[in-house]
Amino acid sequence: MSSTSRCLRRLSALALAVLAVPLLAETTYFPIDGYISGVRPPMGFEVNGRRFEVTSETSFGLIGLNSTSTSSPLREALRIGVYVQVAGSDLGPFKPIKATTVMVRDDWDRKLSGIGVITRVALTFAPATAVYEADGYLIRITPSTQLTFLGDLDSLSDVSANTWLHFSGKRGKDGILEAAKAQFLPAKPTKFKAVKDLEIATVKTRPAGATDDAMTSKATGTLAIPDDGAALQQDEQLKIGLGRWHTLPADQPLQQRVHRIGMALVPAYQRAMADDDPSKIHFRFFAVDDNKLRGAICLLDGAILVSKQTVERLGNDDRLAAVLADGVAYNLQRQAAKQVRMNRAAWGVEIAGEVAGAFVPGLGSAMLMTGGLVGSKDETAMQEERLRIALALMRDAGYDPWQAPEAWRLVTPKKLPANLASLTYPDISCYQFGILNLQYLAAKTANGSGNMRQTSEASERK
Repeated sequence: MSSTSRCLRRLSALALAVLAVPLLAETTYFPIDGYISGVRPPMGFEVNGRRFEVTSETSFGLIGLNSTSTSSPLREALRIGVYVQVAGSDLGPFKPIKATTVMVRDDWDRKLSGIGVITRVALTFAPATAVYEADGYLIRITPSTQLTFLGDLDSLSDVSANTWLHFSGKRGKDGILEAAKAQFLPAKPTKFKAVKDLEIATVKTRPAGATDDAMTSKATGTLAIPDDGAALQQDEQLKIGLGRWHTLPADQPLQQRVHRIGMALVPAYQRAMADDDPSKIHFRFFAVDDNKLRGAICLLDGAILVSKQTVERLGNDDRLAAVLADGVAYNLQRQAAKQVRMNRAAWGVEIAGEVAGAFVPGLGSAMLMTGGLVGSKDETAMQEERLRIALALMRDAGYDPWQAPEAWRLVTPKKLPANLASLTYPDISCYQFGILNLQYLAAKTANGSGNMRQTSEASERK
């Protein structure tokens, strides 16, 4: 066979292969699950970065049930934050996947359970009826709720903020969780030997531009600078553990803004506690000059750092409140020894059995707050809990919780595109949208814009 003939045969085979690709791809069954991160009118949506197209032939159903229908009213349920499982035909890399089946998770009917500190007593009606804010939920106690009290707690009249609540139940149509069971536990911190560089980090500080000789080390994880960054007389630098140096600028307007918003997010019961109360978290908020930091860093002693670059990118106070609220939520959340147990498991360090179910204020690993839901099942559950708590803190402080998903959409990318409309929402934004739609939609509808800040306070927004 001549070289020309061989060449022609290869070209013919290549042409057939290229033509076959769309035919093979069109019949590919493509299962995927996750939160809807974008909706593309008139009949499209995105999940996990993949685009889907809905047609009249697409069938819909509920996850956990076997029945589906092309005329299901679930077609109207496709919005950002809804959790779906999708199957379809992949028509190639440049076209959306043609959805053949969309299964929607019914979050209204999900049984919810958890444990968290009560941050606010929302309402008390009668000796057997009350509403508490805990774990990012409003939890309603009714006469039919099975109640248990531990320690020196005997009845609902003994329950207040800083009491721990272990609950299970389902959401009502008003978004409030109806508790089937509720166990109340007093906040009694457990002492145990903390592990250096795990529960206790080394924090080093020095004047900006100084050498390591001028450095002050703190093996307790305490930030040795004024409580209010606006009190800084000169730029300072700090380093957490083996991390890099961060500069705290002596920019009073910037530091005052971060401090004001952050302290407004701290629950009232925490602000009212005596400094020597073992449940007290010494919250402080600082801006740092660091163009590599997106989001916030939480130190071990209640200090929360946010970069001035993040502040500038977020723009308004509501979005900045969303990032700072995440840090406050983390500090409230890490009182649970479950966080300590997870940290130690990751490092292969054992934890004593008597600590496993206790509350340990002031301990936990320093955390960088970012835009992803990552890690093990327990870690993801803790992240979701933090996201719910952050929304509740924003609402209680008068900030608009509907701005939280937008804040993380702006913070997550390393570099913002010229067209912001092209940005999709990260996982944590999608999760927060789901919670907002379930628990906050009625309040948003009543308010129109959903912004709960009073007009006089709104005028302060920058």
